[in-house]
Amino acid sequence: MRTHAIRRSTWTTGLTATGIGVVIMVMGSAVAAAQLPFMRNMHTGPVVLPQVESRSPPEDTIAVDGEQHRDRFELQNLPNPVPNTPAALAEGEWLYGVYCAVCHGTTGQGNGQIAEHYPRMPDLTAPNVHNYTDGWIYGIIRDGGRRMPTFGASMSGDERWTLVHFLRTFTPE
Repeated sequence: MRTHAIRRSTWTTGLTATGIGVVIMVMGSAVAAAQLPFMRNMHTGPVVLPQVESRSPPEDTIAVDGEQHRDRFELQNLPNPVPNTPAALAEGEWLYGVYCAVCHGTTGQGNGQIAEHYPRMPDLTAPNVHNYTDGWIYGIIRDGGRRMPTFGASMSGDERWTLVHFLRTFTPE
């Protein structure tokens, strides 16, 4: 008699657990099938899908919450907004020592510490470099060159303009 009661309680417990599992599965699949509007997934959410062209901004609009990104040709005739003061030249000299001297050398002649590892390091005292506009030099510093890394993320805009002032102190030979 006792064995029969143990078997019945085990069987009842197993049936109850199975019933709860079935109820949870049915409720879970019903919620998944319903896809309530506040429940989003990656496939039906309000996003721009991969390989789909994003919207372009309207004509003649300008970004108002950041620096306007211009290419090097647009920067070519842009004047240097940082005043050429002794403090600006001192900061430019410091920036040159940190970012540029390792390649271009302390005198700007392309004889820096790692210049021997490259076929040709630009000479910043060359007459053609001296004829570059301030905006053009700013664009080269920001976007880099063939072998030159970009410093757009490393320096602020004012720091790049300050560096342009210091580069102007190199006289052509």
